[in-house]
Amino acid sequence: MSAVLKNTLDDYYKTIKGERANYQACYKSFLEYCNQELKLFSLADLSANLTKIDVEQACKYYFETSKRATSIEAIQRFLTAIDQFSSYAKEREIEWRYLKEGCRNKQIVHDICLSLNNELSQKIYLPFDEEEKIKIVKEQIELLNKNNFYQFGQSVIYRLLVTYGFKEKIIINMKIEEFNEKEGQLLVGCDEEQRIYVKLETEIWGDLIKYCGMHKYPDRIYLFTKSNGEQLTPDSIFHTLKKKMKELDIHNFTPTTVALQGVANLIEKGLTLQEIKILTGFETQKIEDVSRYLLTDEEIENVINEKLQKKAESRED
Repeated sequence: MSAVLKNTLDDYYKTIKGERANYQACYKSFLEYCNQELKLFSLADLSANLTKIDVEQACKYYFETSKRATSIEAIQRFLTAIDQFSSYAKEREIEWRYLKEGCRNKQIVHDICLSLNNELSQKIYLPFDEEEKIKIVKEQIELLNKNNFYQFGQSVIYRLLVTYGFKEKIIINMKIEEFNEKEGQLLVGCDEEQRIYVKLETEIWGDLIKYCGMHKYPDRIYLFTKSNGEQLTPDSIFHTLKKKMKELDIHNFTPTTVALQGVANLIEKGLTLQEIKILTGFETQKIEDVSRYLLTDEEIENVINEKLQKKAESRED
């Protein structure tokens, strides 16, 4: 590493807070890669020449050379660290010429997911948004045995996740007493102090009543169960569907990827960040990532303008 870059990094360490000390390995790996592959000698050189491909390769270098970089959290930490370092450079009037959107933008995250997903100990959840794949999923749902409570339950859960974006632990821990058949309401939420009743869509409401009526274990505790009546686990939520998806060479079908579609649906409906957090149980960063990943700039613009227009009309009334 050049003396200039090393001194720059040393100076930067002095400005960051103690709780960000675990980012130092990220910075060191990043500049080592730049020094070896790009032959840069100053922060200005780095900012003027660094491209999206370089960030992807630097992230892969970090993954391959660090014993701690084995999970999604490590990769996200690396990209966040580089974004913060770029902010430090910007304060010195040096901007990333080719990375104005930052390192955690849609395309970079997508490409890193594709290159590292098979190697990470915890998979990066790519948004399950390709039209052809969604079409295949819906076809497979139609092929489920509607007379088998467990298989039919998977189709009901899919509708709940893609409509409301529930985190998988909400689905797993739903109790039968929390479903009000008469009112078509479901008590949901990860935070006991912020649990809310959700008025279900008519079709989902009807399917839930049908599911409960055909369930082999009517005296169960949990609303959805395994075929033996025991509580669901993350692996058993979509057991039959995941098996079918794997046979069709679709390997990214999980409760989380389906729920992310639901989160995008809630964003499109104009729900606020706090409202989505309460309803789905997802953390702030995940919701923000989904909003930037699944929604195009045009869609985000439409949502904002629609809400602004509604507010303007209400003031006129």
